[in-house]
Amino acid sequence: MKKEMQEMANSGIRNGKKTRIGFFLGIAAVLLCSLSAAYAQPAPEQLGSIYYAYPAPTGKLTPVPAGYEPFYVSHYGRHGSRWMTADERYTEVLAVFDSLALCSGLTPLGRDVRERLHRVWEDARGCSGSITPLGARQQREIAGRLFRNYPQIFGDSARVDARSSTSLRCAMSMSFFTERLKEQNPRLRVSRRAYNKYMDYIAHTSPRAEAFVSEEAAWRKDFRDFESRNVRSARLMASLFVRPADVEDPDALMRGLYWIAADMQNVEPDISFYDVFEYGELLGLWKTVNARMYVCNAAAPLNGGLMPRQAVPLLRNILEEAERAVHNAVSPESLSAGKTPAPAAHLRFGHDTHLIRLLALMQVEGCCIAEADMEKFHLAWQDYRVAPMSANLQIVFFRNKAGGDILVKLLLNEEEARLPLKSDLAPYYPWKAVKAFWEKQAGL
Repeated sequence: MKKEMQEMANSGIRNGKKTRIGFFLGIAAVLLCSLSAAYAQPAPEQLGSIYYAYPAPTGKLTPVPAGYEPFYVSHYGRHGSRWMTADERYTEVLAVFDSLALCSGLTPLGRDVRERLHRVWEDARGCSGSITPLGARQQREIAGRLFRNYPQIFGDSARVDARSSTSLRCAMSMSFFTERLKEQNPRLRVSRRAYNKYMDYIAHTSPRAEAFVSEEAAWRKDFRDFESRNVRSARLMASLFVRPADVEDPDALMRGLYWIAADMQNVEPDISFYDVFEYGELLGLWKTVNARMYVCNAAAPLNGGLMPRQAVPLLRNILEEAERAVHNAVSPESLSAGKTPAPAAHLRFGHDTHLIRLLALMQVEGCCIAEADMEKFHLAWQDYRVAPMSANLQIVFFRNKAGGDILVKLLLNEEEARLPLKSDLAPYYPWKAVKAFWEKQAGL
């Protein structure tokens, strides 16, 4: 964590905002105990939304029940930390500062920010959308922990089937992840693919869903009103520009600076912009992004279940591949006569939106809360918790060595996650119960 982030996380809000934010959260706790009990005031880097850099897991894993051993893992992971997705997201912000600098229109802080922006662009030029060195490290570290926690899955010459979105950052994430597995066991048989035909389940979105998330969708009117209440650019513009009225679209510029500030935690240069914002400004910006991500991907009643259902092809693929692995594991005799065993691991590499939709469809704890009030979305669901950079879901399968029955455990971002199913062994669940529940969710 960079020095400026630490200072803001420790001191909270600049210029007396901490008291007001604390009061707001206190009121929210009284009104929404069930939601806000799990909500804590986010750190500045978490307010970067889906640009939050992957946090190392801290939870302790529940011991495997006696008599069981792991034999298979099914995985879906978001790509690692990246630069922003397009050059324009840097250059359009920088152009405002450069043009106003020509007419002495920058304050001392504005001149300093301009200099920082040029350094950021020097690093990002030619790299937009690509995975950063941090993103590569994240994927390697996740793979290393997976191998260390469940070495039985990756023993001898086990097969690993890895498939990726056609996006280069996803394919590179797959490469870094599987490279680390091969370093741990060179005998692994790893297959890597990034074909368009896999996009039908790795990144499925229907025309109806595309229409729903478009700027013309009916829900966008209320959302724009919500944005106008939460994006307050006047103070920031006055701190950067001698004549703030010279800025044509101050709200858009504020959002552009916000995204640059958020992405600095994902790149190598030690540059921060958090000193430019007040905490309340960051919080307001994040609430608008979080609301959009919630409506466009998760269990928001506004989408009527349409967006989680976009993950049905992905859930079906997970179920089909798992059944093959379970069948081969339970019936070793079926591998005779030269039959090829099912992979011990299915690894899928895609994007944040598709992982969010999958988690909502699967009804994973904390990922499927339905909240109708836009003012309370941030209490019910937080994008940085569900889908930071390198976010991942691991479904680990365990076989009883005596009876052959199967248990599964879910790990979201390498932390144990629960399902709305009864189990005396939770967070371990009988595979038969999980399979039946997910088949119902997938309409099978």
